[in-house]
Amino acid sequence: MRPLSRRSTTVVVFTAVALGAAGAAWAAWGLTGSGTAEAKAGSVVTLKVTGAGLAAGGLTPGNATTVLLTVENRNAFPVRITNIDLTKLASSRAGCDAETNVEVVPDAPLPAQATVPAGRADEPATAQIAWSGPLRMKPDPADACQGAPFTFHVHLDAVSAAA
Repeated sequence: MRPLSRRSTTVVVFTAVALGAAGAAWAAWGLTGSGTAEAKAGSVVTLKVTGAGLAAGGLTPGNATTVLLTVENRNAFPVRITNIDLTKLASSRAGCDAETNVEVVPDAPLPAQATVPAGRADEPATAQIAWSGPLRMKPDPADACQGAPFTFHVHLDAVSAAA
């Protein structure tokens, strides 16, 4: 084997250093990694009806009336109400049996604006919902029903309205 000249040695050393630097650079950029993560979905909070009543004028013989609802949402997403049920219609007035004198209108269309905005546990969002025509007084109600107070239970079904 012939001895390397000074120039050959310099070229060999320079090439080795350049290749080493290129290898180090490739190693610095060619990284990968993996691991395991964990997440938990939140839970929904039940909507709350904080107010329910009738439009001005109340129930009158033969006419349907608007039910006014105030709905509270503590969820971090908006909700769209898909169904409203009115049950347990009652009156405390003697001689005015609510179930005999007032009816729940079957399939009364839901209001177009039946969405409650997103809220928080410590600061719920509320919406006022005017539902036109779900209660109707019979055409010939008992005289004792004039000015009588009525109560009813409200049940809501809703879905997420998040975009």
